[in-house]
Amino acid sequence: MNEQATDDEGRDERQLAALIRDAGRREQPGSAAVAAARAAVAAEWRQVVAARARRRAVTRRWSLAAAVALAGVAIWLALPQLAPGVVVAAVERSEGRIESRPDGWLSRWSPVAAGAALASGTALRAAPGARVALRVGDISVRVDAGSVIALAAPDRIELRRGALYVDSRGEAAAELVIDTPYGNVRHLGTQYETRLDDAALRVRVREGRVQVAAAGRAIEARAGEQLTLAAGGAVSRERVAPSGGEWAWTEAIAPAFDIDEHSLYEFLRWVGRETGRELVFATPAAEKNARELILRGSVRGMTPGEALAAVLVTTPLQARVRDGVLRVGVQDEVR
Repeated sequence: MNEQATDDEGRDERQLAALIRDAGRREQPGSAAVAAARAAVAAEWRQVVAARARRRAVTRRWSLAAAVALAGVAIWLALPQLAPGVVVAAVERSEGRIESRPDGWLSRWSPVAAGAALASGTALRAAPGARVALRVGDISVRVDAGSVIALAAPDRIELRRGALYVDSRGEAAAELVIDTPYGNVRHLGTQYETRLDDAALRVRVREGRVQVAAAGRAIEARAGEQLTLAAGGAVSRERVAPSGGEWAWTEAIAPAFDIDEHSLYEFLRWVGRETGRELVFATPAAEKNARELILRGSVRGMTPGEALAAVLVTTPLQARVRDGVLRVGVQDEVR
């Protein structure tokens, strides 16, 4: 059976060979036909390449447009950081961790040291146990522990959490408005504290007057008053002493008084103002002595009370604090 299959295959091959010999040599295409074929292939290839180039160009344009759009968004988000606002405050004194953050989504909190300049739009926060004293124009602004504020403009501060203390040093001082969710607080030549929590806004006036604009009405508070605006809109008043433990935090972060080449009288007036006490001299001679005595040295880093004790020990005068009065004289006069 296998031998028969082999004979058949051999016969087929011989017949195929005979057919090829009879057909003869295949006629080759002419040069014109070859050239035309090559031209057609080249044209088709150019069309394919051009189509691919168009697709790549479109892809590049879309990619470039997307990149430009993303860059625009990034610049818009970072613009407050790239173009800082006008400097509106300087850090006079700080204790503990104080951080600032420029306005903008991409900004981060970073430490702030004494002497730093702060631009409008800057947010500032004090860690628990930390405090900072700012100079805003000719106004002293102090920020209590755990507080967050924003320097909205040269004449406007936003209190977001916690408390701040304002010492405008008289009615001639520049205007400064404190914005809060409960209303805007405006000084009328004064020292006052504004404290904000989830339940109420409390304004405590040490000297002068303040005005609170809330819900279409203006509410005024005077020295020795505490004004409380509750979340529901209720307003209450009560008496508050201008000195004592409630004001201790403001004294602890008070900017230092430069005693060098200044009179004892000037220093005593500073102590009285910072502690909310009236300065009284026991005798005209004691006052004359204080005006003529020129101090030397430094009390930097001390609270007003600590500075008072450190300075008076070098003079013939002594002081006694009683009932909101700082009484100064020789030893027998202040007992």
